[in-house]
Amino acid sequence: MKFFREVFDDLVTRAAGIVFLLIVAVVVFNVYSDLPERYPLFGVFSFLMVPVLFVVGGIIFVLAILRS
Repeated sequence: MKFFREVFDDLVTRAAGIVFLLIVAVVVFNVYSDLPERYPLFGVFSFLMVPVLFVVGGIIFVLAILRS
């Protein structure tokens, strides 16, 4: 647990960890849920979240590199 405390010691790395977990959660939801197929508008939003979170994660990654 001390390792995670050292890694996620500032706001940028915490945000990167949260974005990563959100990407994994949305992908798992899209794979195992049939809600996006039953409700097309919800499906568009759900499938659109993955590339949006990917871009946000890239921006956070660049900010983390510039900050260190």
